[in-house]
Amino acid sequence: MNPDAWLALLRQSVDAFNQYRASHPDEPVSLFEADLSYATLVQVNFEGADLRRCQMQGCDLSGARLDGARMNLANFRAAKLPGASLKGVVLYSATFQGADLRDTAFHGANLRKVTFCQADMRGAVFTGADLAEADLRWANYQIDDLADADLSSSRLRD
Repeated sequence: MNPDAWLALLRQSVDAFNQYRASHPDEPVSLFEADLSYATLVQVNFEGADLRRCQMQGCDLSGARLDGARMNLANFRAAKLPGASLKGVVLYSATFQGADLRDTAFHGANLRKVTFCQADMRGAVFTGADLAEADLRWANYQIDDLADADLSSSRLRD
């Protein structure tokens, strides 16, 4: 399926999108450069999807499954992702500025050069995550939540 067909399926409903994915588990999902700004995508299954350069500003992705997705340069500014799973994602140079990331799982994620300024990261888990050169200034987090992450050259709050 091409990106426009995936987008049309998402516009039908998240349930239709998830049902199609469940019945076609080996079909790759590509939404490269799609504009999903302000969409309600609660509990969407984007596992392993190509979401590079996607515009997801203001999206509601509460409880979404994004494990293994490729999301380099994606824009999640002011997006809602509480309880989402982003295990093993690749998010190089993406932005989560002002995003709600409470209780989000980032186990083993590549978060190099990601901007988290003003994000609410309380309860998020970063076990084995690579946060090298990430910008965490003005983000709301507990330093213990980042204990098992690579913070090389990251910008932390004072």
